[in-house]
Amino acid sequence: MSVDRIGVNATAKIISQMGLIFREQPTDDYGIDAQIETIDNNYASGKLIAVQIKSGESFFEEVKDGKIIFRGKKKHYDYWLNHSLPVIIVLYRPSDDKCYWREVNSDTAILTDTSWKIEIPISNTLDDAKIQLTRIADNLTEYERKFNSLLLAKPWMKEIISGNKVVLNVQEWVNKSSGRGEFNLKIIDKNGKERQVFDRSFFGFGYTPYEQVLKGLFPWARIIIDADFYEEYEDEIWDEWDHVEILEEYFENTICDCPKSADFARNYDSLNNMCPNTYSSMEEDMQNVENIRPYTEDGEVALYQLILELNDVGKAFLLLDEFIEGADFYKLDKGLLE
Repeated sequence: MSVDRIGVNATAKIISQMGLIFREQPTDDYGIDAQIETIDNNYASGKLIAVQIKSGESFFEEVKDGKIIFRGKKKHYDYWLNHSLPVIIVLYRPSDDKCYWREVNSDTAILTDTSWKIEIPISNTLDDAKIQLTRIADNLTEYERKFNSLLLAKPWMKEIISGNKVVLNVQEWVNKSSGRGEFNLKIIDKNGKERQVFDRSFFGFGYTPYEQVLKGLFPWARIIIDADFYEEYEDEIWDEWDHVEILEEYFENTICDCPKSADFARNYDSLNNMCPNTYSSMEEDMQNVENIRPYTEDGEVALYQLILELNDVGKAFLLLDEFIEGADFYKLDKGLLE
């Protein structure tokens, strides 16, 4: 069996194991070897990806900074970037029996004077690509994906406009390379009735600070701590735990000339008398609603309770959405402009 055939079979096996459909195509001069079709509710979705498969060790001779450099002919570049389907390239390496891949588009393909190249990260193994392939098959631009993300969040934005409270509870797994987090979103109406609208796990954040993660997940929101909840929780902790230990832990992360002994402060009042600047700083930190911080953390898990309010992006989106939904205007398409 030729190495080309082995590469096609290896790709087909991986795609089938994902639960997607692999359809081999008659090879033409432009190298579209197969199509991948995604599944929606156990049915073929009709959403396709064109696949070019290259097999052999020769395609792995140029590797730089953890990326495989593939170089192709300019006629392929023109054909693939104007293809009616999204296109991916798969490189099969016999020595490790693995497939490496990347989408070919204007952002990833680099055109030179006589040819083009694409850099494929070694980490881009086809085995782990089901989610990415499903997104690619949707055939949306990055702009469209971002806009769709705002559309998905529109019901939550409207809850805020109506005067209801949108509460986000987060459980962050601290110091885990996966960046795993549990996210629960609930609506509390004006009568205090709660309704859960979102509850799921997310992975892939790595060591990105969760303040940054949250702003990326909810770019339309001003995210603040639930001040009433935090105050109530911290009052309970102050009463039930060793408040001296709490203060000393705080001092470890601040610059202060006060003696750091277990006898120096027995409550907030004595702290205020002995070190008013530190007291003021501590109070300011705890009362600043935009200081996104967990209300408790044990070294393994950090817990947050946050309130989502509309920021300028959210308000502008709702204004645009209201216009699109209600206004009657002529719709242009690309065909009219060509």
